[in-house]
Amino acid sequence: MKIFISQPTFFPWLGYFDMIDQVDKFIILDDVDFSYQSWQHRNNFKTPNGLDFFTVPVVSKTKNKLIRFTKIDNAEFTKKKFLKFIESNYRKSQFFKLFEDDFIKITNKAFSHENIFDLNVEFIKWILNILKINTEVYLSSSLNLKSKKIKKIIDICNYFKAKSYISTVGSKSYLSGNEHFFKENKIELIYHNYKHPSYTQLFEPYSDYACILDLIFNEGYKSLSIIKSGRIVD
Repeated sequence: MKIFISQPTFFPWLGYFDMIDQVDKFIILDDVDFSYQSWQHRNNFKTPNGLDFFTVPVVSKTKNKLIRFTKIDNAEFTKKKFLKFIESNYRKSQFFKLFEDDFIKITNKAFSHENIFDLNVEFIKWILNILKINTEVYLSSSLNLKSKKIKKIIDICNYFKAKSYISTVGSKSYLSGNEHFFKENKIELIYHNYKHPSYTQLFEPYSDYACILDLIFNEGYKSLSIIKSGRIVD
């Protein structure tokens, strides 16, 4: 049993979905603090001027609350702005028309929650469906675990009787000095080894690290094979 645990990101990058594709269960952290100016509410999209952030604004008084309680500021206005931003930058991409209707529907549904967590989960599950990744998805709050930080990761692994836990390379400094907890619990700690693949993209020059929507609109149903091509197996 291999698992991946992560906060819900706003249209994550390709490597995020590569990790989900490699595991048996994906646990979304919804009982952790919202992180302002993070990937939780913004990401990179390709524009004629290169990569550009789109940020979903949040109500300022919710900044110190759990992510599942973090409200979108002026959700209806932000939704219209987002749809216009995507249409203006991606209408000429090869597969935009193929996904346009579903994208508009899921965007309307996602923003109707007026909550950044629910918005992110709606988009992530929609992308997983397009990619045909069938990994089981759980919310951490449903496990009723009260622990925090490293202990929470270990407790989630033990809850599912996981033998392996895959983590981002960016978490290495966070986990440094705590690897012994995994060894003590007989859990293999695996750092995600990934080389960002290139693919057809609008607007030269090519840019790595655009969000997943960039790949979907440009490569359609070939997207999962492109994602997997960046996987490095030791």
